[in-house]
Amino acid sequence: MTYVASPSHSIGDPARLDDLKQCLDTARKHLNETSRDSDEERRTELIASAIDAGWEEDEVRSSATDEADDHTIDDASRRPTLGVVPSSSM
Repeated sequence: MTYVASPSHSIGDPARLDDLKQCLDTARKHLNETSRDSDEERRTELIASAIDAGWEEDEVRSSATDEADDHTIDDASRRPTLGVVPSSSM
């Protein structure tokens, strides 16, 4: 399980959604950097961790789906590649 911070606002508070997005972004970044699981496995772990932290399942699934749609570029393509030179520069 990866760490997801607990909610600091009550249900219905408009700031709660922003907090959830920030918590999920932080946890997702950590998972993307440390986990070799598939995207779906990481998403499942992220959702389970958030629910365990006290977030409502519906809000987590909704936010996790929205965020997944926003990440159209493969995370692996953003990882630094030390010493690798693109073939177009040769």
